[in-house]
Amino acid sequence: MADFQYAKELVHPLFRTPHVATEEIDEGSIFVTGLPFWQEQLFYTRGRGEMPWHTNPEQACRRLAKQWRNVVQELDASFKLRETPDSSIIRDGLGIYLSMLFWSNRRPVQLDELDKHMKTLELVPMNLEERLHFIMEKSDGYPAFKQLNELVQEQRKLVLKGI
Repeated sequence: MADFQYAKELVHPLFRTPHVATEEIDEGSIFVTGLPFWQEQLFYTRGRGEMPWHTNPEQACRRLAKQWRNVVQELDASFKLRETPDSSIIRDGLGIYLSMLFWSNRRPVQLDELDKHMKTLELVPMNLEERLHFIMEKSDGYPAFKQLNELVQEQRKLVLKGI
């Protein structure tokens, strides 16, 4: 098995390279636990994949929202027990939101120069940059979790209005 490396467009300090066997992952999956941005990885490295941002972003965002509910349950349970949530769950949650953000704007996620790319998106919640920066800085805290949950809900509303 070759070591997995994210494409250069997906390199970001918050999203470390996961240890996965990519040959065992279904190329049609739009969400893979522990491997955010699977479809972008296929697109950037192999020029193929489902490309949900292009084919049906509204449906893809609905599917991501279902995955988000699972992440919320896990994070909520950790916070209720006053435990620090597992960092992989936090990354999954943040990955789901970033996918929803970019896909609803009909683009693949680009984490390299994230701030620059976010400025080019049209369907974005108010004060996105400041809010996302806060979440990324304090990703394992309860306030960041609540803020991320709000961003997901707001993005869902924008998707329903805008696509």
